[in-house]
Amino acid sequence: MIKSIIFAVFVTIASTVVCFSADDTIGFVSERKGEASVIRDGQQHAPEVGFKLKINDILNTGQDGAIGVIFNDETVLSIGANSELSVNEYVFNPERSRFSFVVKMVRGTAAYMSGLIAKINPEAARFMTPSGSIGIRGTKMVIQVEEDKSIL
Repeated sequence: MIKSIIFAVFVTIASTVVCFSADDTIGFVSERKGEASVIRDGQQHAPEVGFKLKINDILNTGQDGAIGVIFNDETVLSIGANSELSVNEYVFNPERSRFSFVVKMVRGTAAYMSGLIAKINPEAARFMTPSGSIGIRGTKMVIQVEEDKSIL
């Protein structure tokens, strides 16, 4: 009987580890308003609260749209109307001291509040815009990108 219980516990733990390692989720949609979409592998999705995000997802908002995102490291990103951005790199692996958060912002407005990646390794977090790259050294910022120029 004891062997059966130990075996069942081992199988449960092993299957949980496999599920976590197979999941490439980097965060989730915490809020959605108006016209908003996520493009993944060329397919457009209408994200609801809880929609899981993956690397290279493109987040788009329309004239009345907004999307709120919470990443695995507790980074918070709010995307305003008429915006487009993608998360090109996301690594949060404290066990191996590997961290990276790189967002490519094409247009629009975003408010950022740093999570553990920027707090543990500030050089690992940055925003790329059409006219340059912004390294994140603080905990909060708002960025606006309009037609090939960046305004902080």
